[in-house]
Amino acid sequence: MCDALSAHYTKLSTFFAPIAAMRYCACALLVGLFASLWTPPAKAALQVKGSATTLENATNPHPADDDILLPIPCDASMALRAVGTRADGYLWDLETLFGCDNCDRVDRDYYERRYKAAVSGPFSDKDLPRTWRLALPKTETGNYYYYFIGKYEISNFQWKAVMEGWCPSASSPMSAEDSRPKTNISWFDAVNFTKSYTEWLLQNAPASLPRFVGDAKNIGYLRLPTEVEWEYAARGGHKVARASLHEREFFPMEGDEDHSHYAVFRAENGPAAESVQPIGSRKPNPLDLYDSAGNVAEMVMDTFHFSLGGRLHGSAGGFIRKGGGFLSTLSEILPGRREEVAFFLGDRVNSARDLGMRVVLSGINTPSGNRPDALDKEWKIAGEGSHLLLDQGKNPIEEIDRLIAAAGGPQEKENLIRLRAILKNNNIALDRQNAAAAEGLIRSALFMVETVRNYGVRHKSFVNMIANSVKEREAAKGMSASTRAAVEQTISDLLANKAGMARALDAAVGFYRSKVEESLNYPESLFAAKLTLMGEELAGDDVLSRNMRKAHEIFMKHVQALRLGKRSRLNRDMLLQDILPENLRDGLVK
Repeated sequence: MCDALSAHYTKLSTFFAPIAAMRYCACALLVGLFASLWTPPAKAALQVKGSATTLENATNPHPADDDILLPIPCDASMALRAVGTRADGYLWDLETLFGCDNCDRVDRDYYERRYKAAVSGPFSDKDLPRTWRLALPKTETGNYYYYFIGKYEISNFQWKAVMEGWCPSASSPMSAEDSRPKTNISWFDAVNFTKSYTEWLLQNAPASLPRFVGDAKNIGYLRLPTEVEWEYAARGGHKVARASLHEREFFPMEGDEDHSHYAVFRAENGPAAESVQPIGSRKPNPLDLYDSAGNVAEMVMDTFHFSLGGRLHGSAGGFIRKGGGFLSTLSEILPGRREEVAFFLGDRVNSARDLGMRVVLSGINTPSGNRPDALDKEWKIAGEGSHLLLDQGKNPIEEIDRLIAAAGGPQEKENLIRLRAILKNNNIALDRQNAAAAEGLIRSALFMVETVRNYGVRHKSFVNMIANSVKEREAAKGMSASTRAAVEQTISDLLANKAGMARALDAAVGFYRSKVEESLNYPESLFAAKLTLMGEELAGDDVLSRNMRKAHEIFMKHVQALRLGKRSRLNRDMLLQDILPENLRDGLVK
């Protein structure tokens, strides 16, 4: 089906343009005919008198231009948000920390202690309809890979429309419950919903689902999210800095707002909400997801594993619920919190009144079409390059290739080829380790820039307090001996604190300079790529991202100077001139 028809499905609730569609493909007549039979969701809702809510409130109460919209029965829609992961190719991914270190269960840290895991998506921008690409994160370099996650929890209306074929009518109008999340369903019910919905789309709106380039068979489909897909999106995904994913237990909030602005939950020492609230009743997270914290907890695809020693334990248990619900406390709605739930209880399949679901649109990793060639090309160069640290000498793969070429017999050659495969996998692991080490070095350098700034601010505050104390002493020359002694002691203490702060600042500058010098241990291309990646990740408008962007500019300047042999640019005073604003340099820079 043509892109115009896909656009008609995916953006139906925000525009209606069958005439414009004629410009794009020969099937314009079909689009026009379909459009004449389709009633936009907002209009359909108005036609049912006596409804306590509308289709919009039950499907997408906060529409945005970059929403991805899939049709559902009743001329309604399912709103999705694009989630992007930066990677160097299909065989690479984004590794970060999941779980949490402070979820108020210090006696049971094995539940959710932070662990390393990776996230990516099966779709490149080339696999997606033209209209969807407008909603994708932009990057000047590198690649994003995508999956799509529900903007809201599945509502009662959406459940009934898909699972029961129910649509509102004059004799059966919508109730207030239709705009609330669907609860009291089992994990098996949730999986069945994604199956039924995908089947409905395949039968009624196949052009609304993404297809892989050159693949006539495989297509995007709905399922439950994995735990890392859910948590990455709940933390803000590509919309927040990597530092936020690593350091925070909750996504960055605006201004003086607190968790209650973003989540329906039971406040400390307060009563629980009486019931779940309509979808989208609180503010969204940075990715524009609603109710990813609170309202109803959400099921994911994975089974529960203990988190021990930075990795997940091997025993697979019940399913996982994430995000907490209206009965949950603050610590229980944090995105890293992990709760194990039994698939079955003693006499029934398990369900709960504060447990619902959210969907993900994804696909397979090994489609046909253009993908096999792309995967083969990536595999051939993976681990073959020289992303080894500079002091590690020659790439052993090249040595093995020379030995294979000079092999004396088939058995010797076969053994060398097997050894080459082992070394290739080791090189891939080493590439990943070196890339992660380079990222860690950059991240620590940026935080050291911020540390130097903070020490500069504190040093300046001591300078100001000393000046005020001296003025106080001069203005009251007739003060008693005891008062004068107290003032002198205060000045002496302030001078000692000021000197101590200057020493701490010097130590921080020295550590920062060592990080700049360590950058020479990495190939220039690798380090430059990681610097660029870090800069793109700091595009957010939160305070942390803004401060880190300034630190990133300073660090790039110093690394480039060092690469050009301008080591004199790294002396203490010149570093402080770059890092500290002029009003903080008093007494620190000569």
